[in-house]
Order: sequence, then C-alpha cells, then structure tokens
Amino acid sequence: MTKAVLTAALVAATLSLSACVVVPPQRPVAVWAPMAPPPPRVEVIPPQPYPEYVWITGHWAWENDRHRWVEGRWAAPRPHEHWEPHRWEPGEGGRWQLHGGYWRHD
Repeated sequence: MTKAVLTAALVAATLSLSACVVVPPQRPVAVWAPMAPPPPRVEVIPPQPYPEYVWITGHWAWENDRHRWVEGRWAAPRPHEHWEPHRWEPGEGGRWQLHGGYWRHD
C-alpha cells in the first residue's frame, strides 16, 4: 500500500512540475520573396465570436515559391499585447520582405 501511494505521489509531482515549463515568445522569422505580393483580397468578416476578440486580417504568405492567401480570423486577445499585422515591404534587389504577424508586448 505504501509503495502504491509513494508511486502515485511521485507521478503527481512529476506531472505538476512538467506544467511549469515557460515557453519564451517566438521571434518573427524573416521571409523574403522575389516579387511583390498580389493586392490584398477583400474579406467578408464573419460576426465577432466574443466582444473582446481581435480580427487578424488575411495576408499573402510566401510558400513553395509562390504567394498563398491566408484568410483572416478572429483571435482571443493576449494580456498586455497587441497584434502586429503582416505587411510586405520592398527590399534590395527587387525582393520583398514579410514583416509582422505576431503579438507584440505593450
């Protein structure tokens, strides 16, 4: 009986410690494309699911050597953060860089 209780306590302690892992915020990854993205698509924004939700506008991503549209979506807000939207900016040599698309700490 004592061995079973000790084993259960050890398992519970291990599981509770594994829940304490803190993941640092991820830094945006630099994305470059050899050409400008197409104009943004017109999106029909669905009803807001909850009053505090934030609309994340759709954007053009660069995948497999082509632009691909990523539809907008509603997202739950994060405490003390605001959404930094995606944006493409021209760079050197006619290339374009994708910026943004992450939660920024206020």
